[in-house]
Amino acid sequence: MTNELHIKEQSFLAMLAAKKLKTSKVAMVIGQTIHLHNTSKEDFLKNERWVKHELAHIEQYKKYGLLKFLTLYTWYCIKYGYHLNPFEVEAREKEKA
Repeated sequence: MTNELHIKEQSFLAMLAAKKLKTSKVAMVIGQTIHLHNTSKEDFLKNERWVKHELAHIEQYKKYGLLKFLTLYTWYCIKYGYHLNPFEVEAREKEKA
């Protein structure tokens, strides 16, 4: 995995996540890319808490690797639900740092 962060606006994957989560705006991470739906890169970067949250997910990807992270993330969503997924709990904690 490279150290280069990418931000993709109008992401199809983020649009699917927004529908699943029943929300209008979404940022989601896959590897080193933050995928955005219904928000601009500029507006996303102005929101410090949101940026910290997504950067936490990038660090999780670095720690576990792509396949292991995606497998664990999916399993935790099934087991605990999205809100109590340990990766989401950790990312919300990083928002406050």
